[in-house]
Order: sequence, then structure tokens, then C-alpha cells
Amino acid sequence: MPSEVDGNVSDAVAICGFSIKFPQEATSADAFWEMIVRRKCTMTEFPADRISLSGFQSSNKKRNNTFSVRGGHFIKEDLSLFDADFFNISPTEAAAMDPMQRWLLEAAYQALQNSGISMEAVSGTSTGVYTGCFTNDYMTQLYRDPECTPAYMATGVGTSMLANRISWFFNFHGPSLKTASCDLSMVAGCNLTFAPELYQSMSNMNFLSPDSLCYSFDERANGYSRGEGIAVIILKRLSDAIRDGNTVRAVIRATGSNEDGRTAGITQPSGQAQEQLIRETYRKAALSMAHTRYFEAHGTGTPMGDPIEALAVGKAFGDFRSEIDPLYMGAVKSNIGHLEGASALAGVIKAVLVLEKGVIPPNANFEKLNPKIDDKSLGLKFPEKCYSWPTPGLRRASINSFGYGGSNSHIVLDDAYNFMHLRDPCHAAQ
Repeated sequence: MPSEVDGNVSDAVAICGFSIKFPQEATSADAFWEMIVRRKCTMTEFPADRISLSGFQSSNKKRNNTFSVRGGHFIKEDLSLFDADFFNISPTEAAAMDPMQRWLLEAAYQALQNSGISMEAVSGTSTGVYTGCFTNDYMTQLYRDPECTPAYMATGVGTSMLANRISWFFNFHGPSLKTASCDLSMVAGCNLTFAPELYQSMSNMNFLSPDSLCYSFDERANGYSRGEGIAVIILKRLSDAIRDGNTVRAVIRATGSNEDGRTAGITQPSGQAQEQLIRETYRKAALSMAHTRYFEAHGTGTPMGDPIEALAVGKAFGDFRSEIDPLYMGAVKSNIGHLEGASALAGVIKAVLVLEKGVIPPNANFEKLNPKIDDKSLGLKFPEKCYSWPTPGLRRASINSFGYGGSNSHIVLDDAYNFMHLRDPCHAAQ
């Protein structure tokens, strides 16, 4: 077995804290974790104030621009709620702001609080803000009546403003932790689904599950289910977080990304590219794959994608896992759906909680493994109940996240407690 503190510890990045607003009751870390361990699924029918489903359904399943779904995973909170006064925004300007902008501002503040960092401490600092999004439903709705578009629409719905709004209010500067040109990074993801157009185009291409459920790695996999979410995580160089007395919830040891290249179709994944990415991410960081016991998969619940991902993961970890000593594999999409622009952060945050708790939770909507996945020969296990972490000492997890056009990303996390103790026993004991 390699040394438990492998790789370059000076490159480690701390996840200091996070904030979430996920579907239904999953609006805090405790509620999110409780939902995961109880195998709950947040799918509901479309809220009455979002989309009238009857207007987009047809008995002719092949009719263009009709819905092939019955619901999704929706944030329970009223979309209009926002503390505009706190952020010094007038009611007129707030009305023009996409709810993703509004809620990202609130989530950014809450994530700083969760990290033990005050607004005053970061004002004027070299802090980078990075946001992911997939939809622009609010702009679509506002343009339906061009005579009533609000005065501040140009700044209210532009996707560039998702990050810029946060940087402006908190007075942030700075792009990158790795190049030491930034003191702190705020990474955010957002997704809200209250316009029918994207549902229509996705239904036309048979992307979506008719059941509106993500059957990740299950034999019933029939497409993905769309979900809503807002998430923000706070990152600092680990040495800086320790120096400043910040919370450290997990440690990022490695990240990587690549592209599928030419496949049979632009939306068809490449297992070879996925396997190569995992191997390269560990190799470049000089990390052992032997410590990794949990894998948070992309796991959309598609008949093609799930077997390809499982095979890639199994082959990448083939020298370290076996049927009697497996790699546990989960997918949070089975609980909260595919959050699209926020889906990667949902997987990262679930993995942080797994490492903190030392508990590997079960997958929701999982009854029988997809027959195209040979879990035993691949050394994989898809848990149907909670398992305690199988080994003492350092806990390591991997997370996959893919784009539907061929982009792949991978991240490796270590648990904060054991990493800190093994890196510096004297400091950890204080």
C-alpha cells in the first residue's frame, strides 16, 4: 500500500463551505443528506404556476413539440422570493433579475457564512467567481411580451451577469487559485426550469425519461429527468484556510478534464475518453487509486450512457478493486434529477457529505442492475443500503461530470479530518 498522504500536499485546495437550494426539502446539508440516506426521490408533477402540462401533451407520442414527461424535480420555494433590500437592489431592478441571479446572491452569502468567512473579510480581495448554467428560461418568458419588458432586462437576464452580479456586490477581484492570482474562489451552479421550450426540444430527441425519473444504473433506465438547483462552494488554498482559521470540509487533491472527440454522434459518450481522464487525473497528481472507495458517477439513467460509464470506471480502477473488495458507485441524480448547470456541484457536495459522515449511502430508484453492466467482473457495487466506510484512515472519493456534447471532468477529494491528521499530526491534535 502506498503512503496515505500521497501526491503533492502543497497543491491541496480546501472546500471551506457551501450553500444549496435543491429540489423540495433539500435546502440544507442536513436535509439533503437525510433525503439521500432514506433513498428519497424529489420528483413531482409540474407546479401549477410553472407550466400547464395539458397544453403540451398529445395522444400522438410522435407529434413534434409535445412533452414526453410528467414532471420533474423542482425547488419548492416561491420563485419571486428575494431579499432585495439586503443586496441594495431596488424593487424595479429586482423584478428584471432572473431568479437564478437573485438566488445565487443569497447562496453566495450563505456559503461564506458556512465557511466562517465574513463579507467584510473578503470585500476588495482577489476572489474569483465562476458560474455554470444551462437555461435562460426567465429571458424566454420576458420576451413573450415585448411591450412589457422591464427597464433593467439587459442586466437582469444576461448569463454573464450570474458571476458579475456576485463580484459586484461583494467587491471581488481575481481569477485563479492555482496561479496564486486569487485568494479565494467561489464556484456556483444554477438551473431553473419554468419555460416549456427546452422540454419540447429534448422530448423531440427522446432525451427525457417518460417517467420523469433518473433510474441510474437500473435496468429501467429510459432517459434523464430535469431538476432545479442552486449551489455555491467556497475554495481556498489549504494552507491559507488553515492560516485564516476557516472551516475545511474536504480537500481537493486533483482535477482534470478532456473531450470525447469524434464519436458515433455528438451526444454519444466515449468510454475510452472517460477511462483515460480518470487515469490521467490520478497520474498527474501522483495519487494512488487504492484509497478510493466511493465513486460519485455522472449516472444520468440513460440506456447507453450508464453502461459506458460503469465500464470506464471499472476498467480504470481494475487493478485496485474486486468483487469481494469493490468500489462503491452512486449517483445523486437518482434523488434530485439532473440539475444540468448545477449537476456537477450536486455530485461534489454529496461526495463531501459522504466523506464527512464516513457512510456510503444507497442509490434511489434502484431495483435491478442494468444487464449490460457486469458489476462483479468490474469490481463495482451499487449500494441499496447504507455502508460504513470499508477501511480505517484516509477516505478518498472520485466524482464524474459530463457535458452532453462530449466534455468530461473529474475531481478527486480526500476527507478533511484524516488528511489533516496524516499530513500534520501535531497540528491536527491541537
